[in-house]
Amino acid sequence: MDTSLYLLTMFKKTVHITLVFSVFGFFLLFGILFFFTEVSWSKVSLISLVTGGILFFTSQFLLDRFIFGRMNLLFDKILNITYERKVLNLLEDPFELIDSKVSSYLEKQEKEEETLLEQQKFRREYIGNIAHELKTPIFTAQGYILTLLDGGLEDERINRDYLKRADKSIERIIDLLDDLDLITKLDSGEFPLEIETFDLVQLCNEVMDSLELKAKERDITLGYLRNPKKQVFVDADRNRIFQVISNLIVNAIKYGKDGGSVDISFNIISEQYVLIEVIDDGLGIDEDNLLKIFQRFYRVDKSGGRKFGGSGLGLSIVKHILEAHGQTLNVNSKVDVGSTFSFTLKLA
Repeated sequence: MDTSLYLLTMFKKTVHITLVFSVFGFFLLFGILFFFTEVSWSKVSLISLVTGGILFFTSQFLLDRFIFGRMNLLFDKILNITYERKVLNLLEDPFELIDSKVSSYLEKQEKEEETLLEQQKFRREYIGNIAHELKTPIFTAQGYILTLLDGGLEDERINRDYLKRADKSIERIIDLLDDLDLITKLDSGEFPLEIETFDLVQLCNEVMDSLELKAKERDITLGYLRNPKKQVFVDADRNRIFQVISNLIVNAIKYGKDGGSVDISFNIISEQYVLIEVIDDGLGIDEDNLLKIFQRFYRVDKSGGRKFGGSGLGLSIVKHILEAHGQTLNVNSKVDVGSTFSFTLKLA
């Protein structure tokens, strides 16, 4: 082994340095007192031993303070790491400590960089999805309006129809912006819930009444899997739970089969909770897509989603609303059999 490397290994711990310094001081003082004074051998040994001990602890303290001062400069000023201990332990290796701290710092920086890159990727995809969703209705409305400006406004055969189509495209833009505003508020926690006691069965009846025409367009039947109790009272935000059930049924209609059915089921699972299920016999969702359906703007069937409209934010909004209630949204699905979305609410 190289001599310098051997010495570096020997003196990695500060105790090695101070021990050698103290032993050297002990023998130096012992020699001076023994050869140049008339003090007895036993007193010389005692004085030298005490002096060596004082040298050991004093030099250990001063050396540790010196090393800590340099480490503190490295940690606090350069690496921005808080190191609270003012001196090293007796047998602590300062080089290993520095290596450990620097390694931890680099790992933390690497994780932060990975998180930052993921956030940047998410923002790019999110902005791209928003632009894509807005582009279609904007260009559609623009096409109808330009046609009207180019002379179609005086043509009674198309003017009213084109205005209605442009208005429908604008409504789609407004719906998308409303959904974006809602999910942003839910994300930031700036959307307080208005908890009240209400009849869940009555609310579901209202949802199905509002979606009856949409379901009839595909000859889909809306109903209950089995007759519920006359009343099931829960404590929740009524408007938001209306939106949850409405979004789930709309989603079931979009991806359901013509002539199929969408059913709601209630199950009292304890004295505190009721389980609500929205069941369809539609196309179903494969396992790969099950992990992605709650992502924003994600559609299982791109063509189906475009055909029946929507912002692609429905399930994401449902998930956020239920999480705000302290509940979770679950899904079970099988391709060509159908899907079941379920969640629980607190009973009143």
